[in-house]
Amino acid sequence: MKMLLFIAALPVIVSCNNENTKNGPEESKFDIEQVKAHITEMNKSYGDRFVNNDTVFYADRYCTDAQAMPEKMPAIKGRDAIRKYNYNDGKNKELKIEVTASDIYGSSGAVIEEGIYNFPDGKGGSFDKGKFIAVWKQEDGKWKLYREIWNTDNPPIPSK
Repeated sequence: MKMLLFIAALPVIVSCNNENTKNGPEESKFDIEQVKAHITEMNKSYGDRFVNNDTVFYADRYCTDAQAMPEKMPAIKGRDAIRKYNYNDGKNKELKIEVTASDIYGSSGAVIEEGIYNFPDGKGGSFDKGKFIAVWKQEDGKWKLYREIWNTDNPPIPSK
């Protein structure tokens, strides 16, 4: 819960940190529509993370100090650790994922993406579906995933 509150407050923190540079050269070059288009394009190939164990693939999409925060696990720190988690030694190669952004906003310091995900089962249902928040920032002149957190909409599995 504390993490969700922090993430919800992140746009305010970012805007406060950028208050002195809002009219500076970086902010005047910032175009949220271009960033939205980039994120939408990245979402189309997001499922490739399960079939691709290529470090270049992850270097193009994740910041060096990226963190993924899956449900019921500690944070996964660094793009190599994220790559290993997603690829899962090839066990995840058959997974398909649909990622849809519902809102994208921010400034030159950071962009927040809110959305939904779905792992279709090929039979009209889902293995899993839920919501996510992703924080994007620029690294080496490209918008990349800096933080991502998600949780399922599926009901909890009853304990035995």
